[in-house]
Amino acid sequence: MKLLYLTYQQINKTKWDSVIKNSKNSLVYAMSWYLNIVSPDWEAIVSDDYQFVMPLTIRQKLGQRYFYKPVFIQFLGIFSNQDITVEIGEEFVQEALKYVKFIDSWFNPGSPFSESEIFTKKQTQVLDLSNDYETIASNYSRSNKNNVKKVRKLGLSVKREFNAEILIQLLKGMYSRKNVEGVVEQDFKNLNEIMKIAESNNLGEYYTVYSGEEVCSVAFFLIWNNRAIYYHAANELGREKRSMFLLVDEFIKDHAGQKLLFDFAGSNIPGVAEWNFGFGAENENFYEVRTMI
Repeated sequence: MKLLYLTYQQINKTKWDSVIKNSKNSLVYAMSWYLNIVSPDWEAIVSDDYQFVMPLTIRQKLGQRYFYKPVFIQFLGIFSNQDITVEIGEEFVQEALKYVKFIDSWFNPGSPFSESEIFTKKQTQVLDLSNDYETIASNYSRSNKNNVKKVRKLGLSVKREFNAEILIQLLKGMYSRKNVEGVVEQDFKNLNEIMKIAESNNLGEYYTVYSGEEVCSVAFFLIWNNRAIYYHAANELGREKRSMFLLVDEFIKDHAGQKLLFDFAGSNIPGVAEWNFGFGAENENFYEVRTMI
């Protein structure tokens, strides 16, 4: 396979987006409009026929170019409507290393590798919503079933309204509380732009939980190619009332029976993963690719 390195100007964006849309492992993160927001002037490695493509999001560190994972992108990697083998994956990584000093990124679940010092298997959590609500809810953990029942008795209300500014405000508070590093003001501006574009193209849904007139929690679901990606935050009142149990249950109830995968943008942190498992979510494996400087 002949692989080509392309600068942003050299990439055929129409052909690129067609490849991403029709890939077996398609993700909205790799669409040109999304990449344009989070990583202007992104680059790419492509096969000479665009059958296999890999976006390169580039930063400088200590004067060296490196391939990194931007904030609000869960993973990138290689995309194709063909099966991606371990050999193809490693060939793309080696080709990328000709143009960057090192790689520190996450590759999508359709990009396989053999575990090593460079390739580390990780997990995200997803929930298939194709079953009816009663079937899905029956697979909630006992704890989640009890929490959903308790929260529903509190009289909280759920509204489907555009609340990008409130979500960003809550996210800033959550990241500050958890001492999350590496997220700067520009990242929140990027997310705001992503949500606006998604909303204007009917790709986004917002859920806001209220206690009376007070906001408890907000979530934005970016729904694209049968996958719903989950951006969310709750304030102190929302955490106290466990409002996210209601919000997630409402989304599942609204979309049960659809050909849709609920992507929790999950975690290897046991407590977070356990919360997701409580709704019947299952692990989906992917690889962290991290080479040495």
